[in-house]
Amino acid sequence: MDAAIWLYIALAIFVVGLIIAIVGVVMLISGIKEPVKKMKGSASNLKERVDKLNLEATTLSHHANELKEDLQMKTEKVNTLIDAGKGTVNSVIDLNASVRAITSNISLRVDHDKQSVAQVNQYSNTAMGFLDFIKTQISSETINSTYTPTSVADEGQLPKNY
Repeated sequence: MDAAIWLYIALAIFVVGLIIAIVGVVMLISGIKEPVKKMKGSASNLKERVDKLNLEATTLSHHANELKEDLQMKTEKVNTLIDAGKGTVNSVIDLNASVRAITSNISLRVDHDKQSVAQVNQYSNTAMGFLDFIKTQISSETINSTYTPTSVADEGQLPKNY
């Protein structure tokens, strides 16, 4: 056998192997085609879900920022209210101190001015006596008053439109 025959036989084996390889690759590609379509569909499905998740995350972030701003605004209002409450407490304390000072000043003046105290007591006793006198006068007038009935003739003296 000649080397040329061996070359033709090797070439034929190579061509048959190449045809078998091409047929195998075509069968592999046609067999993979359906799973690749499913993977592509799954990938696009997954992409849609990721887009929806991104949209929801953005919406949640927006709501969280709104809540944060609302919380800051309410915190400022509460702080203002607390400051006003502290100011009110300070005002009440100042008012209480002023009332104490005035009361102690009046007490001090009353203690120092005994003559005025005696005069006030005298005026009070006189006023109480006057009130008792008026009460006795009113009660004595009530006891002395009597009922005097009117006669039928007196009733005729009443005006017509009465």
